[in-house]
Amino acid sequence: MRFLIYAPFLVAALLLGWHYLAPDEPVSEVATNAAPLTSMPAAPLLPATQPDQSLPSGTTVVSQQGTEVDGLLEVDQQGNLLITEQIRHLFDYFYTTVGEVSFDQATANIRQHLRGQLQQPALSQALALLDDYIEYKTALVELEQAYPVIADIDGLRARGDAVQRLRAGIFSAEAHQAFFAADEVFDQFSLARLAIMHDANIPAEDKGAMIESLRQGLPEDMQDLLVPQIHQVLTEQTQVLQSEGADAAQIRELRMSLVGPEATGRLETLDTQRQQWHQRVEEFSAERRSIIEHPGLAEADKQQAIEDLASQRFAPNERLRLASLIDDAN
Repeated sequence: MRFLIYAPFLVAALLLGWHYLAPDEPVSEVATNAAPLTSMPAAPLLPATQPDQSLPSGTTVVSQQGTEVDGLLEVDQQGNLLITEQIRHLFDYFYTTVGEVSFDQATANIRQHLRGQLQQPALSQALALLDDYIEYKTALVELEQAYPVIADIDGLRARGDAVQRLRAGIFSAEAHQAFFAADEVFDQFSLARLAIMHDANIPAEDKGAMIESLRQGLPEDMQDLLVPQIHQVLTEQTQVLQSEGADAAQIRELRMSLVGPEATGRLETLDTQRQQWHQRVEEFSAERRSIIEHPGLAEADKQQAIEDLASQRFAPNERLRLASLIDDAN
């Protein structure tokens, strides 16, 4: 669950970064829409760009009503703040309200929360860490101006290196590790994946296996995060290909490049099963319509004939699904 708070930012970064890396071949272009770069920031957090609002410090904004503050604050036996990624979660929980309240108001709400939860020396340590986070977010906006459009892998790599240097220059080594280590591992994976996807010398059927090998080299919790992302991209891009009239070979190439040969085989088996199911449902529906439209049958006889037909063509568990489809059609 630790990475889920950042998932929307990952997907947004993905759509931007991959757009500028589209290769020449249409199928390969679709296949490259994959895992994003976490270092690409969400909306800039600059006090000067935010509306001036006057909610009292500590006021819960609409988007936070009914929610709990995301991010635990922990201290050691001497009362010192334990530096964990949870602190970044807490800061981001409040900063996601910017737009409903001003940047300064969101910052005041964080300080109010910290004062209500911590005593010295942890309080001063947390407030100092918040100041570092504000400095980082402000400097990140300036860095974005130096990398306005990332159009190639080398540019993405240079941007990632610049972000890491920025973090290392602002945060202590402990805070840098706690706040951003996972992001930076993910970025390295993403860049390696980009290089594979855009390497014309690697056969499409080998790309999925190479990417899967990369994925398995990540920490276990990050592996778990990537699986649904990859499959979501696969589903979306398969639909795009199908809408454009792609044939089975093009869809297979997409699957091979994203999930490898083993998973591609399973997906193709599922495709066959789905096609067979839809054909059976269409045949049943046609015969059902014939029964309903038969002028010589009473309503009770029609219903019995339809039930008998369903029993002949479908197993009991299939009939439950069939009934749902018929109800939706009606």
